[in-house]
Amino acid sequence: MVETTKIRQEYLDKLAKLIKIPSVSAKNTGLKEASNLIAGFFEELKANRVEIDDEFEFPLVIAKFDSNQENAKTLLIYNHYDVQPAEPFALWHSDPWTLTEREGKLYGRGVDDDKGNLLARITALAEYLQDKKDQLPVNIIFVVEGSEETASRGLENYLKKHRRSLENDLVIWESGGYNQNEQQEVGGGTKGIVTFDLVAKTAQRDLHSSYAPVVDSAAWQLTSAINSLRDPDGRIAVPGVYDQVRPASDREKQLVEKYSTIDAQLLVKSFKLSAPLLNSQTRAKLLQSLYFSPALNIEGISSGYEENGVKTVLPAEARAKLEIRLVPDQKPRDIFDKVVDFLKNKGFNNVKAVYTLGEDPYRSDLSSPEIERVLKAMHKVYQGDLALLPTSQGTGPMAYFDENFHSSIAAVGIGYPNSADHAPDENVRIKDYFDHIDFIKELIKSYE
Repeated sequence: MVETTKIRQEYLDKLAKLIKIPSVSAKNTGLKEASNLIAGFFEELKANRVEIDDEFEFPLVIAKFDSNQENAKTLLIYNHYDVQPAEPFALWHSDPWTLTEREGKLYGRGVDDDKGNLLARITALAEYLQDKKDQLPVNIIFVVEGSEETASRGLENYLKKHRRSLENDLVIWESGGYNQNEQQEVGGGTKGIVTFDLVAKTAQRDLHSSYAPVVDSAAWQLTSAINSLRDPDGRIAVPGVYDQVRPASDREKQLVEKYSTIDAQLLVKSFKLSAPLLNSQTRAKLLQSLYFSPALNIEGISSGYEENGVKTVLPAEARAKLEIRLVPDQKPRDIFDKVVDFLKNKGFNNVKAVYTLGEDPYRSDLSSPEIERVLKAMHKVYQGDLALLPTSQGTGPMAYFDENFHSSIAAVGIGYPNSADHAPDENVRIKDYFDHIDFIKELIKSYE
């Protein structure tokens, strides 16, 4: 596939086998096959312990490689083997389930998010063990879950169950990569999330739309309820939502101001936006909103007749999927309960809220000694300045690791701005993939 060393080619072939499995947690397909394959990779490397725990629906793979040194520290590497659906297939330029190389890049669903990151790290361990004749200066634990793309269902329970055997000093997070300025980013946090459905039902069946002058439809009830949740400037209007928001520290603000590549002009240009931006009067305001504030989003709305042509109907039912991104110290269930109470107090008795998923937020200012270790190892591989961000605008299960282990967490990886995660033609640059292998090896060496 690509001109490289024997061991790197061997593990690229393993990556191809893993990508071939459509392990989509949203469809609950391919998860057993993927977890078994990954466990086999660890067994081939003669891990001291390999376990597939499937108690909580989505199988968790645990592999432990013990150091030969007394009082060795422990490095935990977290990844996931589940991926997003590959649809729409027509927009891919190669089969999403076939690892494909072209023009210095590797393409395939999960090649960045997150199977490529996982295999790069296993490759680094394999190379180190080969070079050092199976002697490790640090205990290494791999934790590979199967539901990250669906809010890491079961992971919280798995970590509690295995907490004592997974104690660690540092967690290397599942992914990361280069920013728009070609700087390697080091992420120290993720937003949380609560997702919920709103369902409006106003009649036993759809009515003829001629009744619209006197009968309110489910569609109007639903849109009115949604509109009540947010002010025109995007601020969430539900009382109490901001009561538990932890203010960003001066260092966190400074890191975001210095290293975030996001500004209003870039957003408009990158996404060809025609709607006005919210909270963008200044760059400071935009960054505050993006990194340190909660936000309400409508994921989708459905009601009435949605096919081609016209059907004059007054819908009896309407549905919407919504989410609120959370920041420390907000809790998903608490925020959801506040939404429920708000809608009830507003008189939307025909609108029912249904909780679907939730994850807690986590944020770090990236100032611990173990983070310094990560940065020193990165400087040996990556050129130029590193970009430190105390949180991302996205969501992940970092809070579960913090609650159980209270260890440092660093998000680094093989991606770049055009990796197209979750989209057609997901890809990574081969050089970035190999550089990450070198970084993980340098990190292991730092414990010698």
